[in-house]
This record gives sequence, structure tokens and C-alpha cells, in this order.
Amino acid sequence: MNIKHGAIGLTLACLGLGLTTGCVVDRHGRVWIAPPAVVVAPAPVVVAPPPPRVVIVPPPPSLVQKAERGDAVAQFTLGSCYASGRGVPRNDQEAVRWFRLSAQRGYAPAQNRLGVCCYRGLGTPQDYAEAVQWYRQAAAQGNASAQDNLGICYYSGRGVPQNFAEAARWYRLSAAQGDAAAAIHLRQVQGLRVPPPVASHQPAPSSPTTPPVTEPAEPSSGAPITVDEIKELSSAGVKPDTLTNQIKSTNSKFSAQDIASAQLAKVDPAVIACMQANSK
Repeated sequence: MNIKHGAIGLTLACLGLGLTTGCVVDRHGRVWIAPPAVVVAPAPVVVAPPPPRVVIVPPPPSLVQKAERGDAVAQFTLGSCYASGRGVPRNDQEAVRWFRLSAQRGYAPAQNRLGVCCYRGLGTPQDYAEAVQWYRQAAAQGNASAQDNLGICYYSGRGVPQNFAEAARWYRLSAAQGDAAAAIHLRQVQGLRVPPPVASHQPAPSSPTTPPVTEPAEPSSGAPITVDEIKELSSAGVKPDTLTNQIKSTNSKFSAQDIASAQLAKVDPAVIACMQANSK
């Protein structure tokens, strides 16, 4: 009897141990350690951050005052604010008004932007001829974007008669100042094979034919740069390194008269030396 009671007591003790420590007692009284229970942690709650607060900062009163007093840079800046909606509600017509005031005072960036508005019909009726007029004025002052845009007009024949050679000339002037888009456009026009223009009195062919082609206005390797272009780029502030690199890359050759003309125009001595090294 005592043995029986002892066995029962041991069983109960083991059962209590199993309940408190995670052990399992089988029917033979053997104690087994149960594997720990897997506790699945709740998924973290992701709270989206609040949207950033948009703070509209209006143009400073001093800028508006300068623009109203006729400051060309301030007029251009205020026009840019209206064109992009920066600090003021976007208004293309108001942007054109300020661009025009600045362009009329000779500010090249404003002349180029006004040309873009005329070309695209932003805030003003679309007018390719007027766009060319403003592009040309800015390009003459050395504005690289305007030079590229003027080249696009000559390439497409919008506002001016189509002229690939003239397009390449303006692309080259712009690319020489580091305009990446102009460099791409220049390579495109250099690879063209352009059919000759058909005279207005020439009858149309009665059957489809392949028109004769001529060499492109610009050879694919890059046309030589002329002394006039060197003087124009130099006066526009193009770096001497850029000019010398273009002379070398296009294998340009210069006569003694070309070199003397560049010296009279006060072209940088490093460019003059490069021209002398590539004399005819």
C-alpha cells in the first residue's frame, strides 16, 4: 500500500512539474521535456508619414518693385515665376508679358524664353516667325540655348526657309559652349543626305523615282571651323580650350590672312597658336 501511494504521489508530483515547467509525463510515468511553444509576434503596424506641407513663398516685394521699375533681370525672374507657378499661380500670359518687357531691354535669357513661348504658343498665339526673331537676337549675344533653338528652326523650316547648313552652323556654336542637346542635334544633321530642292517650275515625275542626292551640308566627321566662327565664339566668351579642341577635332586649316584677322579681333593667344599650328 505504501508503495502504491508513493507511486501515485510521484506521478502527481511529476504532473505538477510538467504543468509548471513545460514537461510531459506519459502513462508510464516517464517525464519528457515538451518543445517550447512558438509565439508569433504581431505584424508591426506601419503608419504612413503625413504628406509634406507645401509652403508657397511669394516673390519678395523687392523683386516685384525692381521689375516694375524696369530691371530686366527682375522682369525675367518674375516671368519665370509665373511660367512655373513658383510662388504665384501659374499664368502663361503674365509670364509672356514679363518676358517681353525684359526681352525688349535686350536681356538674352528673356529673349530666348519669349521665343520658346512664341514657338509653342504658350501664353501667346503660336508664331514661328516671331520665335525666330527673338531666338536670333539672343543667339547673337551668345546665348547657347537660343543658338540651339535657332538651329532647330532652320532644321525644321519653321519660321525660316529650311537650311541644313545654317542649322549645323548654329548647332556648332551652341555645342562649342557645352550645350549637350546642340551636340546631339549637330551629329544628327551631319549624318543627313539631303536631296536638292526641286524648282517650282519643274513638273512632277509621272512615276515614282528616287531623287538624286548630294552630300550633306556637313560631312559626318565634322566640318572645319572658320575664322569668322572663331571670332564670334571668342567674343561670346567661349573658353580657349573649347576652341582649340574644336580646331583639332575638325582638322581645320587656316591661311595667314585668317590668322591675322583673328589677331586683329584679339582672339586668345592660345587659340592663335593653335591656328598657326594648323596653317595651310
